[in-house]
Amino acid sequence: MGERKDQKGFRLEELLRAYFIRAGVYAVRGVPLKFDGDDLTDIDIWLYERPTGSSRRRQIVDAKSKTKPKAIERLLWTKGLFELLDVDGAYIATTDTRPLLKDMSRRLGISVLDGSDIKRMAESDKVVFPDRLAEEEIDDAIRRRDTDRRNKYLQTGYSDLKGALIDNFGGGTANRALEHVHRFSNELVASHPNSPSAEICLRLTYIAASISAIAIDAALSKVSFKSTDERRHAIINIIRYGDEDEARGLEKVRIATALIERYAPNGGALSQTVAQAVRKDYAKIPAEIIADHVVGNIRADGLFRIARSLDLRAFNRQLLGFDDLSQEEKAFIGVLVDFVDCDRAAVAKSWTPKPSVKPDATKSGIEVVDELGPLFDNRKGE
Repeated sequence: MGERKDQKGFRLEELLRAYFIRAGVYAVRGVPLKFDGDDLTDIDIWLYERPTGSSRRRQIVDAKSKTKPKAIERLLWTKGLFELLDVDGAYIATTDTRPLLKDMSRRLGISVLDGSDIKRMAESDKVVFPDRLAEEEIDDAIRRRDTDRRNKYLQTGYSDLKGALIDNFGGGTANRALEHVHRFSNELVASHPNSPSAEICLRLTYIAASISAIAIDAALSKVSFKSTDERRHAIINIIRYGDEDEARGLEKVRIATALIERYAPNGGALSQTVAQAVRKDYAKIPAEIIADHVVGNIRADGLFRIARSLDLRAFNRQLLGFDDLSQEEKAFIGVLVDFVDCDRAAVAKSWTPKPSVKPDATKSGIEVVDELGPLFDNRKGE
């Protein structure tokens, strides 16, 4: 029996994700797109890039592996999705090799990885990460844990975490990712140490921390040339209000209090009371824990680097425990765990890999290589 078409699709997406990771890009598979609570589609691969200190790029990839890929239709579909999501670029990856495809893609402003490009990637021994779990393996482990608990707690959490990448990306994403650090780390410490439950919850904690890092990095790009104090204040606002600007972050509160003032009995006094209470609650959020660590200990592309390395840890078949991470990774995870009021010691005790299978935490494992495709060819002069 031949390989199922869906398996071929998964294999292509994994190959492409590895390709973009090798190119120095942060890549996430299967990002759900929802509108008003309805599931619309999945983004096959979502990309985040940090070309310079102040610029960031978000791109999407549509990947289809079929005998008749209908590439022109996919180009039009991807163009619409590109405009809907307001991202900076889009790719389609297809087994189609017709010259027409690249002519059409240029007209639409979409990049193409065609059959020849894919063949070159697949035949290279430098692209795929041999020790990396596929997204489907992570999904299966999550489902098994939820089946044991007779709920979908981890599945819905992981889906929402990835969905945050295309819903108010930046400060909003950072807040949702931190909520999931809380969710997954608490599940972790409630699990039996070194159990399958502890393993998948630790992986999810690393992924949530990784997405927190890129979201804060993206939000900080708007204040990259500001002073240390201004950047610290921006991080505090991002974490408390979901925006680097406090006034924009409190816009919904102002709208709500204005409605109270207009329509409620004794509305003026009541609206002031509500506004003061909300501000006091926001002030209690210990955002300084994260802000002080980021501005005091993480330089330049540090958040982006941490995000990529934690993604590597989360998907590595040989899972590192908290105490076995690099100092930079451990410090960042520790700060997030402190922020969500989870016990660091309990997190450290939850997963202790055998010494014989521990990977070397001093090596990133994300070597960038050349000669793999047009993305690399285009960057040779950079």
